Amino acid sequence: MQYHQSILEEELKKGEKLPVGWPWQLLVFTIIVFGVMVVSYLGMQLGYKPYLNSQIKSLDAKIANLSQVVDEEQQKNLITLYSQWINIQNLLNSHTVPSKLFDFLEKNTHSQIYYLSLNFSLMKKSIILEGMSPNYNILTQQLELFQRASEIEKVFLENAQNSGGGIRFSIQLIFKPELIK
Repeated sequence: MQYHQSILEEELKKGEKLPVGWPWQLLVFTIIVFGVMVVSYLGMQLGYKPYLNSQIKSLDAKIANLSQVVDEEQQKNLITLYSQWINIQNLLNSHTVPSKLFDFLEKNTHSQIYYLSLNFSLMKKSIILEGMSPNYNILTQQLELFQRASEIEKVFLENAQNSGGGIRFSIQLIFKPELIK
């Protein structure tokens, strides 16, 4: 009995043949990329670097010329003026503006609420408001207004009691620094 090889077995025994041009094409591509990189490097070293050095020398000469035009006393005065300007700018940036607080209260106060006193503490970032409300429903609406305000971190109802003409209350508001900056 004679064994015949199938077509698949014959193909598997032959192995894989690579096209002849592929390694040469890869080598040529690599040489071209390398050549472009060498030309770019030489262009930077021989052309762009001397250009940048000449620009640096030109600017150094202009700076030296300017330092001769402005004497040392004027330079010291300019430095002092600049320092004072920066200090004033820093002070103004950190300065508190309490008038924004009144604008905030005006916008975020229920029409039937009125305040009897306001205690403002910058160190604690808090405001304590004492006031009057016609009823507890209006007071809860006022508390909701404060809780929804983006400038306020926390709202505390410290005291609320019925006093003949309405509800006398005390609210503490912890505010974000943006409210007074």
